[in-house]
Amino acid sequence: MIEQAINAAFRDPRFPSVTPGELKRLDIEISVLTPPVPVKNWRDIVLGRDGVILRRGARSAVYLPQVATEQGWTLEQMLDNLSLKAGLDEKAWREDDTTFAVFQAEVFGEKEDEPRP
Repeated sequence: MIEQAINAAFRDPRFPSVTPGELKRLDIEISVLTPPVPVKNWRDIVLGRDGVILRRGARSAVYLPQVATEQGWTLEQMLDNLSLKAGLDEKAWREDDTTFAVFQAEVFGEKEDEPRP
């Protein structure tokens, strides 16, 4: 688990490395996750409460619970985007061999007294 946190912080190829000049403007947010629980149907997913792990064959992708609400997505839009994130067709989540697990998150982080520019 520690290695995954380090990889997410320093080795994610989707994002450029943080520069020293950006450090003062960073907000740290940590999500502590519950163990994932399989659900039988995508309709069992509660938007805003549940994080989702989508699996189909060797492909998988995950969104934290807050992603869909922060993006303003419906459940179907979130699943479309999650399918694409997994490298699948946008509607792959509708296929019978696609499985889902859900988890919840306790989110906390730094709070600053003064607004940032």
